[in-house]
Amino acid sequence: MAKLPAEYSDFNLPLNVGFNILNLPAAELITDKHININNGYARLAVGNYLNTLGDFAYPLINTPDTRLDFSLNHLATFDSKQMHSTTLSNLSFDKVFKTFALYAGLGGGHEYLKYYGNYYNAADSIVNQSNTSAYVEKQGSGLAGFPVNTLANNSADNTFWRLNVLVGVRSLPLSAGLNYQAEVQYQALNAANGISEKLVHTVAGFSSPSEQNRLGLDFELYNMIYTKADIPDPSSWQSYSVMKLSPYYRIDRPEYTVRLGFKSGLSFVRGKFMNPSADVSAEWKAIPKQLSIYGGLTGNYEVNTLNRTLTENPYIFSDLRLNDTYIPFDLFAGIKIKPIYNLLVDAYIDYKHINGQYFYVNKEYMLVNPVVSESSSISTVFSNRFNVVYSNASQARLGLRANYNMQDKLNVELKWAYNAWNVDTEQYAWNMPKYEAQVNAGYRMNDKLALSANLYYEGSRFAKLGTVAVAMQDKVDFNLGATYSYNNTISFFGKLNNLFNKKYQDYYGYDVQGTNILLGAAFSF
Repeated sequence: MAKLPAEYSDFNLPLNVGFNILNLPAAELITDKHININNGYARLAVGNYLNTLGDFAYPLINTPDTRLDFSLNHLATFDSKQMHSTTLSNLSFDKVFKTFALYAGLGGGHEYLKYYGNYYNAADSIVNQSNTSAYVEKQGSGLAGFPVNTLANNSADNTFWRLNVLVGVRSLPLSAGLNYQAEVQYQALNAANGISEKLVHTVAGFSSPSEQNRLGLDFELYNMIYTKADIPDPSSWQSYSVMKLSPYYRIDRPEYTVRLGFKSGLSFVRGKFMNPSADVSAEWKAIPKQLSIYGGLTGNYEVNTLNRTLTENPYIFSDLRLNDTYIPFDLFAGIKIKPIYNLLVDAYIDYKHINGQYFYVNKEYMLVNPVVSESSSISTVFSNRFNVVYSNASQARLGLRANYNMQDKLNVELKWAYNAWNVDTEQYAWNMPKYEAQVNAGYRMNDKLALSANLYYEGSRFAKLGTVAVAMQDKVDFNLGATYSYNNTISFFGKLNNLFNKKYQDYYGYDVQGTNILLGAAFSF
């Protein structure tokens, strides 16, 4: 078996259990590239709003064929209103043998957050939480009514514990013979509201030579088990399994690549059993290193685990369990151009049809005993917990990506996209932006000082309050950063986030932080 030597990064951190602090959207700091992390590093930062950041990583074993890494990450705001804290740790192992590698990992995470969003009435006005009128969940089965202040402060905080264990084996990269990978991952999520999710995720894949080409199969199996306490018992909390099979035939040539295959998602117990789609893609290097044209027809069956949902939106209603999402076809095409050595441009178009697309909406409550004389604007309130509505939909996306690098001194990255949604049963694609843009720039002034700037934009979003569409404020988040390397061991950094003090909302009712500063230091040892 002919094989090329493998190269591995210094730190292997495959067990990211995920943390997403929505009210710190731009608090991403990258460790300075000039810091030597072959042994270990630590990074600490504090800021206004009682924001804190901490990272630690150290290789417990570091030999040419064996690696055992430990890492600890923390990101939080302890502001009394917008409290949100996430801490995760990982222990990852990688052992390289002559023809294959064995890897394993253990990760754990703790997330604490506060539901601080506003309540609204039917007129899109903030509801005074001292309102003592009794409200009940509009689509719930419960008969008891609660005043707004009880609804708003019930479970005013929530806690999620996560556990992630995996073990796997893979062939070494660029092996000319049989390529394979197989792993089993166990994920556990336990929430303070009494819901727990246990997931056993098995992934396997192989490809073998077929004359000058390759024949392969990708396989996934999701086994999900749910338990709950003190909440209703809807059928959506049934334990179930999903199997995904993707056989393919791959043609690799210096001037082009073609993949011919199909996908099938088999859902047991819940939803539609058979969910097939094509798996066809190709890329033609019309002018090697300068012009490439690509396209394909594919699809997907997305398993919406509770862990994934809470990472995307931690402010969901405690009894929400998303249906899986089926994309029967996704047609895409694009062109990659490199007009000059250090500039790469990628322009693309994508059109997909989605069965059962979910959209987050504020959960609705209604008066238990409405009085005719009362204003209709207070007969219904919309909470700071989110439910979802489902609809078949199509999304056309036109996008552009560009990257420019100048002699490791200047790096500029641009992303832009236009989204055209067509939703069968809803007025808008709720909370989804029509326009997206992101600009990242970094400039190294000298060996000591590096500067960075980031601009995020999302425009034309709408929230749903009953039958009313509410225009949300555009996301405009401009951030500046600087890193000063004192020596090879110590560096100092600062980040000025949301410079324009924009009070936009990721989800309706939840304002992000205004202008905030993080100051810290990083240490290599």
